[in-house]
Amino acid sequence: MKRLIVLLLPVLVSCTVVDAVLMTKFDNIEYRQITEIRVDASIYKNQCSNPMLAQTNAIALAYKTELYEKYSKELPHNDNGYNAAKSLNEIAQGLSNRYTESTPVSPLFCKLKLSNVENTAEIIQHVIGSRPR
Repeated sequence: MKRLIVLLLPVLVSCTVVDAVLMTKFDNIEYRQITEIRVDASIYKNQCSNPMLAQTNAIALAYKTELYEKYSKELPHNDNGYNAAKSLNEIAQGLSNRYTESTPVSPLFCKLKLSNVENTAEIIQHVIGSRPR
């Protein structure tokens, strides 16, 4: 048993080193994008009572999350980051698409969706900020 552990130890150590080398590094552009999305969602949720402004904000936010998703997709070794960006974009696109339907969007629905975007962006921001520089 000891012999097996001694033989496998270099393999385990090298896997750890490879994982560390392949880990996504901090990217200031990605961090700025997610910060802007978070701040925008925070500001926009206070403007949900104005239907025209809320629709414009939803479209603008959907554009930013789409940009963020596309950018995250192209970063090397960023599969988890891309999946998070994709989920965030789906939330924002859902709100934006809701404004294209004939049924009016309630201010409460708008606030809940934007709060969801803000909370998700905060989690992603924390993860990106914790990456090694």
